[in-house]
Amino acid sequence: MRPPTTHILVADDHPLFREALRHVINASFLACEITEVRSFAETLRAATQELPFDLVFVDLIMPGSSDPLADLEKLRAAMPSTPILVVSARDDRETVEGVLARGAAAFIAKSATKPEMEQAIRSVLAGDVYRPADASAAGPAGEPVSALSPRQTAVLELLARGRSNRQIAGDLNVEEFTVKAHISAILRKLHVKSRLEAVVVSRSILDRR
Repeated sequence: MRPPTTHILVADDHPLFREALRHVINASFLACEITEVRSFAETLRAATQELPFDLVFVDLIMPGSSDPLADLEKLRAAMPSTPILVVSARDDRETVEGVLARGAAAFIAKSATKPEMEQAIRSVLAGDVYRPADASAAGPAGEPVSALSPRQTAVLELLARGRSNRQIAGDLNVEEFTVKAHISAILRKLHVKSRLEAVVVSRSILDRR
């Protein structure tokens, strides 16, 4: 008799990470069917399709996500009985606790090893909540990236992609003056004087998503 097929949704806008996650998933299940999406809107559409998913892996910050934790709550409401495993390069304690407080079954850092990811899957399948062994409160090399709010982090990522203030406002569906306020706060929190400096300081973290 064939083993039952596990239906899994993978939501991440980075092809290389989706490929790596697919490798981990295929090694964890005898039979699985993986659906891949690249934006928050696609994730919500997939969540409401007729075929239910058994597990969902979702990046915390994706195109179309204006407020990652609020969007996680929307996804949780759309599929209340499906375990959601959040994956993110932001692994500070505040983010981890915020994700788990909103109903995620697991938080997996994108820097996690393959055995750690497999352990997260086993924990969730056993009905447990998985969190990293060390959810540090500070970013690498003492960079104060954890001081940024989810919205500021989203703005910073768009800055790193070369988006203008007007384009960022359109992407996040906010006013341009709101974007300027976020950028000012980012520069202050990162202790830098320009947009370019902010991008350089955070590049090592954002590139891991």
